[in-house]
Amino acid sequence: MRKKLKGSALLWSVCALLIVAFVLTGLLAINKSYAEEEINNIASRRAEYLARSGVELTVNLIEKGELRQISEISSSNDYGKKYKNREAEITFELDEPVTVNISKSGDEIILIKSDASSGNMKYTMCAVMNYDTIKKCWEFEGYVKY
Repeated sequence: MRKKLKGSALLWSVCALLIVAFVLTGLLAINKSYAEEEINNIASRRAEYLARSGVELTVNLIEKGELRQISEISSSNDYGKKYKNREAEITFELDEPVTVNISKSGDEIILIKSDASSGNMKYTMCAVMNYDTIKKCWEFEGYVKY
């Protein structure tokens, strides 16, 4: 009887090693998927922050009057008759390039659309500015869901 059990310890140890290898392979696959998901989350947040920065930089330029394409346009009645829309595009070189499209509709509304990407994630942020006829300046109204 003793001769039949000879070598069975080797078989059991090989089986145990195979089970451990399968469990470790599964854990590594799960860990890899979590790591890829976290990388995508970071890239998505970074793209969002870059797009928001593009909007805020553009708003700052408009409020200070340093964006000539928009600030030179007065809020007169003949502007609305002659031109329906006035558009400008700015590219800010932050960590990644951020493209901001500015369109003026009528006399008193500016739409700011900022596009940014980070990694394989892209994000678009939109904002609106209104012209205050009493104060004679542009005021940031807030972000718009796009």
